[in-house]
Amino acid sequence: MQFSDAQFAAAWTVLEDRFHRKHNAQTVKIYRDILAAELTAEQFAEACRAAFRFGKYMPSPQELIDYGLGAGDFQARALGVWDGLVERVGRGEQATTEPGPVRSLLNSVCNGQALGMVDMKHFPFLKKEFVERYAQQLLTEARTNTPMLTAPMSEVARVLQ
Repeated sequence: MQFSDAQFAAAWTVLEDRFHRKHNAQTVKIYRDILAAELTAEQFAEACRAAFRFGKYMPSPQELIDYGLGAGDFQARALGVWDGLVERVGRGEQATTEPGPVRSLLNSVCNGQALGMVDMKHFPFLKKEFVERYAQQLLTEARTNTPMLTAPMSEVARVLQ
């Protein structure tokens, strides 16, 4: 469930107070748009609690997403996906059954061969290659989903004074 304006405003106000920062309306809108696209209400609440407790500086949208998902950075998230693939193969299942970016990347890394059929001596290389490339995919996706950073002319004039 996406978080409401009231939930966002309540948490945002606490974060601004905690980190002694006030943001213009455009910056707040960008944060809200990014976070609303990635997090549920529960994840957003968890992200704000974690940032309040552990953060030294006002968190970036990506830091809040990482806190909310509990997944760490892109490298850690990619490693988690790899571990899930290997775990499924270990249970005798297909690594992935759904078409999509993970399956496409796995096919590319394994040269079209099923992960369960790959010689074990190649696993360290496959793991490294998959994790690096998937982390890069996640980073590219995050950049692509970040809205243009534009400010109203009144804010631009204020900043340039």
